[in-house]
Amino acid sequence: MAHMTREVAIFACSHRGGGNSDTAATLLARGVREAGAEARVLALRNYSVLACLACRACAGEKQSRCVLAAKDQAEELFGVLMAAPVVIFTSPIYFYALPSQCKTWVDRSQRFWEARRKGDPWVMALKDRPAYACFVAGQPTGQKLFDGARLTLKYFLVNFGLTLAEPLGLRGLDAANDLASDAGASALVLDLGREAGRRALEVQAGA
Repeated sequence: MAHMTREVAIFACSHRGGGNSDTAATLLARGVREAGAEARVLALRNYSVLACLACRACAGEKQSRCVLAAKDQAEELFGVLMAAPVVIFTSPIYFYALPSQCKTWVDRSQRFWEARRKGDPWVMALKDRPAYACFVAGQPTGQKLFDGARLTLKYFLVNFGLTLAEPLGLRGLDAANDLASDAGASALVLDLGREAGRRALEVQAGA
């Protein structure tokens, strides 16, 4: 089992730097720290993640290993998921879903699904931990605007022992500084960070 770190891991999923998702990541980290916990922001765009080959090698491999493991940084990111006391995802919504690089990383987690299916001890030993998400959409309407991203994250994270809480969904924030100039929305993001920080301290106390 991965050794638990002290840092709440905040995954910023936008392809674009300096947008509302990055602003949310900064606010979340601030909230985590205000709660007394530590925070680390990881921008997925700074990592190399190759697409799953759908080769199913992980299904037959003894340790459910991926043939691409040494060729990119997907495993480095998975290691953070396995070790963090709490994780948070902050992401824009592209066509009712997560951005493509994030989804590519999600697809690469097939080996963790296979490992759970087979009952591999190394994955079954992962500690149950909470996860959070903040979705930022330029679209102001849409009853199911966040459903695709929420369901993808939920079933991705469960293979790491992470249970996704109901995400914070923010609408109508399109221009790069819209979140920063919206005091009400910013307060909601800060509160989410504080909640994640408090939960991280509880997880660490029970470790």
